[in-house]
Amino acid sequence: MTLEEYFGDWLKVIDKDELFKVTKQINVLYKTHSCEPAYNNIFKAFNVTPYNDLKLVSLAMDPYPQHNVSTGICFGNEKSVVKLSPSLEILKEAVIDFEVPHNLITFDPTLEEVSKQGVLLLNSALTVETNKTNSHTHIWRPFISSLLRNLSAYNPGLIYVLWGNVAKSFESFINKNNVVFKMPHPAYYARTNTKIPHSFFVELNNTVYYHFGTKIEWFKEEKF
Repeated sequence: MTLEEYFGDWLKVIDKDELFKVTKQINVLYKTHSCEPAYNNIFKAFNVTPYNDLKLVSLAMDPYPQHNVSTGICFGNEKSVVKLSPSLEILKEAVIDFEVPHNLITFDPTLEEVSKQGVLLLNSALTVETNKTNSHTHIWRPFISSLLRNLSAYNPGLIYVLWGNVAKSFESFINKNNVVFKMPHPAYYARTNTKIPHSFFVELNNTVYYHFGTKIEWFKEEKF
């Protein structure tokens, strides 16, 4: 499969030189170490999110380091995971807002259904050594930096959410023609036993609607 076939229109903003450099390093690491996510899922976010329908870029830290949990989509869990990762549970509670009554709710833990709506759920490092958080962050930084620089230049008006200090360190690569929200990482809320205010996702969706005329459906609810 060629790069064009694999990445499609994303190659408009992916720096091929940085892609070749990082994949060369990652190929070695996957042969010599246990790494997450599964090798064929490293670039999954680009496969699932349609470039030409991109509205929102969500940037966090690195994949879940636990084996067989991360999917290649930031915050998503493999379908086989029985108990949601704390960060994903925090996000789920925030987008649904369990303090108000709901009908039957369906929430996709892989977050693929959200991604398909034009939401790029991206980590600032696309791989990690199993059980070693931040182990590949430095390897991916040039690739992610160039991606954000190109995205924000060629696609003005996108909405960005930077989760946590690592993600915020990439803010300088996003030009001023885009909307940027900055939030603590969901892991912070899990660690401090606090919640992301539901009002944040209301504001975020209102901003998406203002710029694109549609809202992100973070979950499905049966209508009676």
